[in-house]
Amino acid sequence: MDLDLHNLRNNMRSRYFSMWEYLNNGFEIFKIFVKKYPLLIFSHFVFSTIMVLFITFPFTEQVIKMYEFTKKVNNEKMQENMNEYTSLLSSLFSMLLLYVLISLIIQFIAVIIRKKAGLEIEAEEKVEKEEEKIKKGNFKFGEIILKFIKMMAVYLIIGLALMMLIAIFSLVLDSSSVLFIIFVIYLVLFFNVLYFQQVYYLRDVNLAEAFKYNLYLSKGKRLRILLPVITIALIAFFINYALGHFVGIVIENLQMLGIVTSVTGGIVKTFSTLYTIISENLVYFNVEYMDLKKLK
Repeated sequence: MDLDLHNLRNNMRSRYFSMWEYLNNGFEIFKIFVKKYPLLIFSHFVFSTIMVLFITFPFTEQVIKMYEFTKKVNNEKMQENMNEYTSLLSSLFSMLLLYVLISLIIQFIAVIIRKKAGLEIEAEEKVEKEEEKIKKGNFKFGEIILKFIKMMAVYLIIGLALMMLIAIFSLVLDSSSVLFIIFVIYLVLFFNVLYFQQVYYLRDVNLAEAFKYNLYLSKGKRLRILLPVITIALIAFFINYALGHFVGIVIENLQMLGIVTSVTGGIVKTFSTLYTIISENLVYFNVEYMDLKKLK
């Protein structure tokens, strides 16, 4: 029996859902989404698999080569082997750029999934043609790209700021203290942006407005979104671990093992990402609807 989205929206406007309701309804929407957008899901799977394969083989191999070279050559001989060192460094830098590019593609696909899943949940019309018309009208590809670029710019600024803090703290503190401080800063940031992406990508707001509204919704509602996300993450971890263990027993060839585990890892990553995004959207809509109900 298909999920009645109209009833789901009415229920979300009338009461807060339990964690299991978020997960159950999220899974039902998950099935609908997979049927309606197979190409989008397949794209995420392909790039997730490429990412794991990339880390497993060429990237790891390049890091090992760099490590072995620096271990073999001391400071006195570094000048004599400068060409080899420069070549290895250049290759490693290229690998890092490729890693960043693949990561950005995966994140952008996830943003499209978030927006389309949000439109799927909120579409009010029952007639399919009208529904499709509304979705096309609301899904503006250029707007999504612009929002994504702005979001990545914010991430870059935060990353650079954290690197500067690490450099400053390293001058006066030991490494363990620096790591602890950065970890605390990261946790503070994480717990204060739990609704940020949902607000930013699902509503017509800028970054500052999205952050403020996210903070407003977060008051007393952090666990509401954290519990489903943590549950899905744990399920994905155990499935990935079980698959990896099973494949490790069946396949002895290391290269084939790396390829197969990359594919299974890509599948688990894609479906856990989709499930998480849909569940986050459900929590956000439920919290927002209930807040608007209180205001009325």
